Amino acid sequence: MAVSLSHRFFVLLLRLTGGRKILGKQFAKGRSATAAPKPKGMSAYNISESEFKGQPVWTYAGDDTLIYYLHGGGFILGFSPLYFSMMGGIATAAKATLVAPDYPLPPDATAMETHGWMRAHFMETVEALKPKRVIIMGDSAGGNLAIGLADWLITNGHKAPDKLILLAPWVDLEMEGPDAELSSGEQLLVHADLRAAGKRYAGELGVKDPLISPIFAKALALPETHIFTGDQDPLHPDIIRFAAKYPKAQIDLAENLPHVYMLMPTKEAKGAFQRIAAAING
Repeated sequence: MAVSLSHRFFVLLLRLTGGRKILGKQFAKGRSATAAPKPKGMSAYNISESEFKGQPVWTYAGDDTLIYYLHGGGFILGFSPLYFSMMGGIATAAKATLVAPDYPLPPDATAMETHGWMRAHFMETVEALKPKRVIIMGDSAGGNLAIGLADWLITNGHKAPDKLILLAPWVDLEMEGPDAELSSGEQLLVHADLRAAGKRYAGELGVKDPLISPIFAKALALPETHIFTGDQDPLHPDIIRFAAKYPKAQIDLAENLPHVYMLMPTKEAKGAFQRIAAAING
């Protein structure tokens, strides 16, 4: 499948500006600043800000379906500016309320503390909003957390989410296999950076702990699950291995597209918003 002019232009822009090197420097620092939506975006998407235990939370007003969205970033990066239009596009297409917490990250929190914060905030959010339907969604590292949250809810006797939607989830932080050559369409990720970030986040638990790398879990309690992945994503092979353990998981495969391609300001991203909305409301 040929990619759009808008996608080719954005990938070229990343290449010319050294997107991979810039991201690599942020990974090397071990922590990056987080962004906030601009006033124009706040107004356009009806976003409000709140706080939970010292961390900002962004809420997009919508109907009585709740999308609880967990952002990616390798457990190092906070929100990038691109997230706010992407989440707005998804919330608008689905006509849903979307809540996106800026969860704590190392070195300010261990993996267990991140999960504890997320669980407490999710429970408070559901109690406050009382939605009719709950969708847990996340991309990359946030997809990793989304899997853990859904499994924790079900195995601990809480009401199961209606659906789990994963966008290029990072399911194997060990990444032990040989590195495949990076596609020219992938201008951000580097295997070595990801491995280092994974070990740092895992801490004493280790990267093979199922809470850290859900691919190593014998069996997870998951609701109806939809996985969106691009075949140029370095994480794509691990995503397919993970999905094979859950045959009922539905896979949306995008050809010739990179990691979390729906985050990019492209025609392909807008198309993905519609398919994600269909998965939410279907």
